[in-house]
Amino acid sequence: MFARGLFAAAFAVLAAATVVSAEDHDDHHVSELNGVRAVHAWTRSTSGNTALVFVDIENGSDAIVLIEGGHSEDAATVELVGFRLKDGQPVYEPVGSVPVSPGKEMQLAPERLALRLSGLRQPLEEGGEFEMEIVFDIGEIDVHVAVEAADATQHSHAGHSH
Repeated sequence: MFARGLFAAAFAVLAAATVVSAEDHDDHHVSELNGVRAVHAWTRSTSGNTALVFVDIENGSDAIVLIEGGHSEDAATVELVGFRLKDGQPVYEPVGSVPVSPGKEMQLAPERLALRLSGLRQPLEEGGEFEMEIVFDIGEIDVHVAVEAADATQHSHAGHSH
């Protein structure tokens, strides 16, 4: 259990490095709860039964919040996972909850943290979209997830201002 907590803490330090932007974001790409925002949720197209969802989490509140996982009608389970190399092979392993400090942003991104959807009910096709909830200790945030190309490394809107 200690190793799992240490693993989660290490990912939190790596992921929570940038200050929250004060720019406005388009409603379609942003969801908010008590000052915590989820921006540009996306995943890759897949024909398998698992997918990784990536999203920027901005904590504009004055308290630490914990991201804990998620829910989706399109998958049997949604869990927070962290990337690492295991015996030289890339793997995503469950990390439990991870804190996001006040005034900071955490990126769930390829080869970092992600929300893993397992038991997908159908393949995810490029250009598609679906809804899911991200679970925090303060409640759930409904997000709109865009499905990008199978080899995408970022959301197609990455780099533009809202």
